[in-house]
Amino acid sequence: MKSKLYILGVVIVVIALLLSSCAPKKQAVTIRFANLPYLDYGPWIIAEKMGYLSEQGITLNTTMFEVEQPEIEAMLGGSIDAGAGADSPLILLAPKAKDTVLMVSVHSLFTGYSIMARPGQVKTYDDFVGEGKSSEDALAAACAQLKGKKIILPGGASFYPVLDTCLGYAGLTQKDLEIIDMDPVEGAAAFLQGTGDFYSDGLPQRFRLEQEGMVNMVTGVQLGGGAMDTAGLYVTKDFYQKNPEAVYGLLKAWYKAVAYLKSDPDKAIPIMVDWINSQSGAGMTVDDAKRFLKDLVLFPTYDEVNQWFFTKDSPYYWENRLEFVKNYNQTSQGVDYTGVDLNAMFPLREVYPKVKP
Repeated sequence: MKSKLYILGVVIVVIALLLSSCAPKKQAVTIRFANLPYLDYGPWIIAEKMGYLSEQGITLNTTMFEVEQPEIEAMLGGSIDAGAGADSPLILLAPKAKDTVLMVSVHSLFTGYSIMARPGQVKTYDDFVGEGKSSEDALAAACAQLKGKKIILPGGASFYPVLDTCLGYAGLTQKDLEIIDMDPVEGAAAFLQGTGDFYSDGLPQRFRLEQEGMVNMVTGVQLGGGAMDTAGLYVTKDFYQKNPEAVYGLLKAWYKAVAYLKSDPDKAIPIMVDWINSQSGAGMTVDDAKRFLKDLVLFPTYDEVNQWFFTKDSPYYWENRLEFVKNYNQTSQGVDYTGVDLNAMFPLREVYPKVKP
């Protein structure tokens, strides 16, 4: 009897091995990937370090960019297949990129922008609120301090709406101040050395300047509106058409990384922090990142993405966001969207059901 059971067990094992060998395997693919050295793109490094990408048969050949415009230009030139990025730069460049670049997901929200100044030289929004002004009056008073001054601002489409939102509260336009166009790291160094009156950028350099005693005159959370971004995955149309499963695999790995970040932040956050510091020299600590992840850099889970971006009564509803950025570009930047099908460039709803981790 024992002999028969042994033989039966062997047969079962052999059948299982045969079935596993016949099961379809994910095709290995190397993706020329673009990333940016900011906390909101950190889950990509978690997906890589934790093996979630390799589970999908994906290897990344990563090139780093400081802002999205040159990344999109690289995709237009054929040297990048896919990359991380915010929605507003691609919407801005849509007339040029309409036949080449898609954004196939929105899966994070960033509200960490800030307009910074030197201590003692301005009053902050919080100062004005502390004096008894309403939120709107405090924003107007704080932002009015930009008039006639110089601001260091990276030349990226994500940053100008922050400035314009602030100027709008004070009834000002970009003509009322001087903009110094500098990349984030170079700009922060120049500001510390005395160049300009104000500085604006994302979290790594904001954090660096805070460490040096600089103050946030107004923040993205206080400004609202154009001072926040949704971010997701860019792909070239050609790569998506030839490798749809690889694109889905990228997003499955992302959502798995987010799930790991939520379930075990004490292990996941250091992975992102080490990567950010190696790329930007920000000197961020794990505690700093935990503070930012509370309300400045938000990563919804796969299910939460549906609630946040595809539900009409959500403050982050995607169609409203798209219309806001399009209208901003038309009125403030003079962008002509004639012949551009933005819905085709952002097939978010089509892709979302296919990437559940």
